[in-house]
Amino acid sequence: MAVLRRRLTVASSYASTRRSLVFSVVITLVLALVLAALGGLYWALTKAPKFDSEQAGAKDRHFLFSIYGFEGDLLRRPTGVAFDEQGNIYVADTGKRRIVVFDGSGGYISTFGGEPGKGVKQLWQPIAVAVAPDGRAFVIDKGLKKMVLYSAQHVATGEITFPESPTGVTVANDTLFVTTRSGVVIGGLDGRFQTGYVKWGKGAGEFDMPGNVAIAPDGTLIVADSLNYRVQAITTKGKVKWVYGKPIPPDQAVMYNGPDRKFGLPSNVAVDQNGYSYVVDGLSSQIVVLDQNGKFIEYLGDVGHADGTFYYPDGIAYHGGRLAIADKFNDRIEVFTAPMAPSATDRLTQNAAWGLLLLIPLLLIPFFLRRSSRYVMAPSFLTALEVDTENRDSVVGMLKRVNAPDDFAAANKESVNDLRILGKRYDADAVPELMERFSLEQEDAAALYVAMHAGKKSVLLVNDEPMLLAAETLELSSLTYREVREAAAGSTGTDASAGEAS
Repeated sequence: MAVLRRRLTVASSYASTRRSLVFSVVITLVLALVLAALGGLYWALTKAPKFDSEQAGAKDRHFLFSIYGFEGDLLRRPTGVAFDEQGNIYVADTGKRRIVVFDGSGGYISTFGGEPGKGVKQLWQPIAVAVAPDGRAFVIDKGLKKMVLYSAQHVATGEITFPESPTGVTVANDTLFVTTRSGVVIGGLDGRFQTGYVKWGKGAGEFDMPGNVAIAPDGTLIVADSLNYRVQAITTKGKVKWVYGKPIPPDQAVMYNGPDRKFGLPSNVAVDQNGYSYVVDGLSSQIVVLDQNGKFIEYLGDVGHADGTFYYPDGIAYHGGRLAIADKFNDRIEVFTAPMAPSATDRLTQNAAWGLLLLIPLLLIPFFLRRSSRYVMAPSFLTALEVDTENRDSVVGMLKRVNAPDDFAAANKESVNDLRILGKRYDADAVPELMERFSLEQEDAAALYVAMHAGKKSVLLVNDEPMLLAAETLELSSLTYREVREAAAGSTGTDASAGEAS
């Protein structure tokens, strides 16, 4: 009767193995489809920002407010603008030879620059301003070919002169960038310039009166190459990453309006935290928006005198989702919201829940795969498998994976190629009782305990008489190595008598 029961167990075990394999394949395919669907949804929610062409060009949609001056003291031909770390707005008020500071709402804070003049540390034609994270300010005076340095308290501390008229200044990562007629010079906040990209010309990586430079999140220099009528992106290694626009011969610069002309005159540029560039086209009185690869996105604004329009704008700055633009010949600063999607960090935060959903199928796959492993292997079975070189592959192909006491599994996980031995915990205090009751070794008793607690459908794989008798006494389903080998041989059509292992 016991022999018949074991034969039935062999047949049902093999059929169950086939069913488990099919079940695992089906579940894996279903989970893969779910994962793909969730991945598509996650991509749709977190893909790179795109602009709505109808909305981005609508000047009123993004316009916030204008700054004309303070307490009856109006701005006159403001050329440069910058933000500090707090979002305050610094204005190079060129016509009145001073720097004026406003808060993020346009409220007046202070004025600095001292008495206008052409002396040391005085301002005569301030056209650009930049602010360091610690509050120090740097002001370009084009007429006097110099840059004046100010403390965080707006006290002039020194000046640096240039052989050519500087045209712009930017601070990024505690580094100072100044544009001149021939390119960009780079130095520390102490005003000592050590390097740069200075080469006049029309070729890639050469410049002709660049208006200013902005620094992308990856360190790329985005240069408004004004008299070459283009924007160039220069990597930190000095390589040209991309170019938008092309040089125009001087005799055609005024009248030429062919499709390859991208700018009237690119005078300034700002970059947001996504790497999108906002280029001021002063001659066309609009902002040209480019993506991270220098591809055209949209125009912002239009020529005019009403709020939200431009009349020969010049400087531009970006901070915290806002653009400040020096609308020079309208004698004002205009503040807009940047028509951009959230930053990569913001998108990740906003869609973190969707990202977690992607993990669910991955977490479920091991569960469904492990549940199909219903065999518990005793040490004697592993010994027989190791020596049976003729039939080992077919037996392993049938079993795929087996359970065993965790310490035994850890010690023998590499014993047989392609057979996964999964460790299961057991109660070490209960093992001595089984050892004494059935005259078993510790490892055998531990395997017997695992089989007793592995569920009704578990099958104990054995190859010695004491373990077989213990299984029958406890009414556990069991299979000897011979029975498993014959079942595996029957499934592959091989000779079951080969490689005899009792």
